[in-house]
Amino acid sequence: MYELMGLEYRSSRLRMQEIAASLSEDESNSIVAACPEWTVKDLFSHVTGIAADLGSGKGPTGDTQAWVDELVTSRKGRSLASVVDEWNEVGPTFEAAIDNLPKRLWTLTYDTVVHEHDLRAAVKKPGDRELEGVKISAVLGLKLVKVDLASKSLPAFRAVIDGVEHNIGDGEPALTLTASAFDTLRLLGSRRTLAEMKTAAFVGELEKMLPGITHMDLPTTSLGE
Repeated sequence: MYELMGLEYRSSRLRMQEIAASLSEDESNSIVAACPEWTVKDLFSHVTGIAADLGSGKGPTGDTQAWVDELVTSRKGRSLASVVDEWNEVGPTFEAAIDNLPKRLWTLTYDTVVHEHDLRAAVKKPGDRELEGVKISAVLGLKLVKVDLASKSLPAFRAVIDGVEHNIGDGEPALTLTASAFDTLRLLGSRRTLAEMKTAAFVGELEKMLPGITHMDLPTTSLGE
């Protein structure tokens, strides 16, 4: 799985760049419902800024959130096309870095695949939900769940993804999700409302386990996926 991190990052980047090339200026300024503080252009500034900084050996020296915010703010005056051009320039170097340190930088591939589908939802261009990058990212997301379960002293969780069982944590799971890789990625990636979580194929103590399986606040309005 880890040997594919650089390749899947690149594949997601190229798909996102293709979508960007098809967007009008109004679409580039539309809000990304999954990240409501960002426009489509801001989302591209986020992924581009991460690749530019980390690929050149830079990174946060203090508050990580302040660093992330600055990546977007510093590109506010630029067009979407110029941001995409920058990503195209810095992407290959960053992908090589991911290939060299996949077990350390896997979160960047995961983050980009998640944001690809945030973008698709925002501009109403769904698709590519069964690709290898989605399947890998759904499993990688369980690593975040494992950390959150432990930090909140919650019991084990089971995910049956496309028929393959994954047990996270110790002991008997208090909650089981059975879903496709795409739905797993979005459900456990905090891309579903509480009402949508409750109608998904969870069996067990969903409300008790919710703080451990959702890394961020849930959206209040459906993304329409």
